[in-house]
Amino acid sequence: MPGIALIGTAPTFYKVPDTADLVRHIHHGTYPPHPTVVSVHVSDLLRRLSEGMKPLDNRQAILRCYDAFKGIVGI
Repeated sequence: MPGIALIGTAPTFYKVPDTADLVRHIHHGTYPPHPTVVSVHVSDLLRRLSEGMKPLDNRQAILRCYDAFKGIVGI
């Protein structure tokens, strides 16, 4: 299951495996017996949180991350 969280205009990309076991435990409000490994990507821009997508160089780098993320999640 893909996800994107934004702090201002700075995205953090997530990919959570959506197994039947995990869905069942979430539905019942219980913890699964095995840890869920979540893949996370945070861009390594110098001014990511303070300026987000305002500078053109940040915007280009973040848009490349969005394009790569679309390929990972199959969009």
